[in-house]
Amino acid sequence: MKAEITQLLDRLIGYIPAMMIIAIYVAMIFIITDFELSMLLLIGGLLMGLVMSAMDVNFLPLRPIVIMYTLAAIASFIYIIGKGGKFAQFNLEDMIVIAFFVVTILMMLLIAMTKPDNPSNYIIKIIIDWYCVVLLFVFLFALYYFECEALVNDNGKAEQDLQTCCYFSCITFTGLGYGDIVALPGFRMVAAMQSIIGYICMGGVAATIYSLIQSKLQAIHKAKRLEEKEENDSV
Repeated sequence: MKAEITQLLDRLIGYIPAMMIIAIYVAMIFIITDFELSMLLLIGGLLMGLVMSAMDVNFLPLRPIVIMYTLAAIASFIYIIGKGGKFAQFNLEDMIVIAFFVVTILMMLLIAMTKPDNPSNYIIKIIIDWYCVVLLFVFLFALYYFECEALVNDNGKAEQDLQTCCYFSCITFTGLGYGDIVALPGFRMVAAMQSIIGYICMGGVAATIYSLIQSKLQAIHKAKRLEEKEENDSV
């Protein structure tokens, strides 16, 4: 147990440069007076970190990026309900939705960080990282739609609760687009941008999992061939 805690602390220390850069970036975002623009820059920064991590740039590893942006998402939510006095709009179901995103992301990251580094856990950690990124994108866009009151239903009635925003964000991100909830004209390009990011992330998830499974299968086949060769040599 002590060795695992030491290993975890060493890993966190190694993430300090990336965390400092992201913290400075997030601080600059919140200095901007237009909070809606700040939210878009926050999403853009997450996308930038995702791309750089996918390019294997070790200066910005993916896991601390997700941690920092999860905290930024929580801070954004607190700012939204504090600034506009919107806390009264939330019911128990809204709080459950928020808890689902935040608790799931943090718990999955904790699981990934505490698992020992070995080939059998590597695939699991990569899948967890991508899963957290997808949830984080969905939640950040949902907060943006909620803050901007950007959604209406198919009858033209405004939809301003967080559950609806999370629902629209999820179906837009995954490319389903049922059409029962749509974005107002001024926010259609934001929804289109989210859809494009969703295609990138979903494609990245599929490609990563396929590549890792193929590598794992090749390693298994190689080990079997070596085992068979050793048995034949011994005979």
